[in-house]
Amino acid sequence: MKNLFNSACCVLAIVLSVLTHWCAQAEPLHILLTNDDGIEAPGLKAVETALGEAGYRLSVVAPRTQQSATSMKVTTKKLSFEQLAETRWAVDGTPADAVAVALDLFLAEDSPDFIVSGANFGQNLGSNTNLSGTVGAALMGMQMGVPGIAVSVGMFMDESALKPTRFPSTMTSFKPAAEFTVRLLRAIEKTRSDAAAPLLPANIILNVNYPALSSDKVKGPRLATVARRGGFVAKYVPQENNTELKITLLHEKRLDTGVANADIELFSDGYITISVLNGYLGASRDADTAIENRLFEFLK
Repeated sequence: MKNLFNSACCVLAIVLSVLTHWCAQAEPLHILLTNDDGIEAPGLKAVETALGEAGYRLSVVAPRTQQSATSMKVTTKKLSFEQLAETRWAVDGTPADAVAVALDLFLAEDSPDFIVSGANFGQNLGSNTNLSGTVGAALMGMQMGVPGIAVSVGMFMDESALKPTRFPSTMTSFKPAAEFTVRLLRAIEKTRSDAAAPLLPANIILNVNYPALSSDKVKGPRLATVARRGGFVAKYVPQENNTELKITLLHEKRLDTGVANADIELFSDGYITISVLNGYLGASRDADTAIENRLFEFLK
């Protein structure tokens, strides 16, 4: 009778172990969603909708207002915030502030598994990557121990004056870019060694740029190298009083021929670019190769 009881206990323990493992596997990832265009931006709303429909658990912490080109700028004085819903906060600060506050305070007892920053209004390519608040938010998360991706959608400057909707190509591309983000996240999940393994290697984030093109013209994803030139260049025009400058953004027309698979070149050819960024600024081909091998089928 004792042996029968022991056997039953062993079987029960195995069943509980399997169920526990299955539940851990079945539990959706907890995603921290942020951006640099502000919490009401259409790109963030598109990604929020796509991730929610895909079954991910979301916490949204984003700047209250437009914070483009702030890189990893952080506020060193007072910060204010507003909790808009149970899992939604607006922070009067930069994208990096939003992520830092989220991880240190709002989600301290419920840390996210992954950060998605975007989708940004306008591409973040080449040397512009250093300026991007979208990328800066993902880098802040990486430095605080949470992996992530930055997602941007292309923008054509000659659409800035169109009516009734400015930048219509960007606006219509947010939805497919958000759907692509879900597919990429699924691929990242699927290709890790096991459910307990990190979603990305230490110190690594991915920078994704989706062209503002119709679906029949988007060529698909390619792993890209960050170019040494920018996607946009600023032109400074002196005004009449000689103490003010008008800033105009123009597309960078020069290609970086010294970099193989440069992101600005692939993007201009209609590819969705995925660049592997090392948050500690070191250069290593090993990280690129590891991601390329994992996402080989996805990148076809």
